Amino acid sequence: MSAMNEVLDLAPKRTSGWREPATLTLDERGMICDCSKAGEELFGYTRHELTWQHVSRLLPQLSVVNLVEDGEINPLFGFLCHCGHLFQIQNRHGSTFPGKLSLVHLSHTGKSVLRLIVQPTVNAVA
Repeated sequence: MSAMNEVLDLAPKRTSGWREPATLTLDERGMICDCSKAGEELFGYTRHELTWQHVSRLLPQLSVVNLVEDGEINPLFGFLCHCGHLFQIQNRHGSTFPGKLSLVHLSHTGKSVLRLIVQPTVNAVA
């Protein structure tokens, strides 16, 4: 079997357990611009219900945090996301569960957005 055939044969096996991560796209003020399908399932809201809501609706601890300071990610918030700090996630039904956040700062056509990847640490049912 050629190397290419081996890669093609193994690809479905490697990705069969892969799930799309729950992601939120936020503006600099913490307002939700978009939500992935996995995010809709995790939080129990449609992307349209979440659009232009503040991220603290889903992550109450962020109600008092400036996500961006002077055009850059708040250093403390960035550190907490990087080191695996557990945040409390709240779904539509008010249930809370712990999760980790990963954060990426993106800039496109002069606009700055944050991509927040939410990883629950327990099986959460929206």
